[in-house]
Amino acid sequence: MAWDATREPVRAADSDESNRLSEAGRRGPYLAWREAGTLRIHALGPHAPATLGRSDGETVVLEHPQVSREHAEVTVRLHSAPPATSVYLLDYSKHGTEHRRVRLSAHGTGLDAGPWHRAPQAPSRPHQLDDGAHDVRLAGECCVLVAGVPVDDGMTTDRDDDPVELPTTRQRKVLVELCRPFFLEPDKLLAPPSNAQIALAVDMSEERVRNHLRDLYRRYGLTGSAAPRMALVELARRHALVDPTDFR
Repeated sequence: MAWDATREPVRAADSDESNRLSEAGRRGPYLAWREAGTLRIHALGPHAPATLGRSDGETVVLEHPQVSREHAEVTVRLHSAPPATSVYLLDYSKHGTEHRRVRLSAHGTGLDAGPWHRAPQAPSRPHQLDDGAHDVRLAGECCVLVAGVPVDDGMTTDRDDDPVELPTTRQRKVLVELCRPFFLEPDKLLAPPSNAQIALAVDMSEERVRNHLRDLYRRYGLTGSAAPRMALVELARRHALVDPTDFR
């Protein structure tokens, strides 16, 4: 879905859009943007992240020369101890992603906004967004709205129920393909797929796959392993970083 190239923040333009944003916020966190002038809304959840960039497979396709193919992502995690929903922002780009907290009226119009802050860039840990609404600006050019973020008193990505940090959305795509043969044929002695095979399956360049694997090795302390690819497969299976439903 193509995104309008505008610096204007996303706000309700009429009563219908106001009602749609209000309803989305009652259901949970969401991302909103404009496509050819039409307000679009994507409900965020643990299995429904939002990716933004120039690639056709992104949740929001941004046709702008300063925007990277894979520019940024917004993810959601559920925690059990204490019960909470957290929303995170991570930048993947050359030209940066910024965010600012905004206060919206009940009708979805802006009341005031805080200063812009730079989002962390992968492979750094993502930034957890405060409760409420946030403008997210990519490459200093265009805005989307992330709103309906619930209160999370924990405000941390280190939870008792998260002994292993989850991979990012794009890292997980690579991880799923790395693990695929071992889930489909668990009784066979197999070699992990090559970077070229993974790149073809996930529609990425080999360089991008190589970078994601390198970041995964760093994330899980496997850089010095003699066989990091197999070690990563075993870690993913042991900690359920991938699931059998990924391979149906």
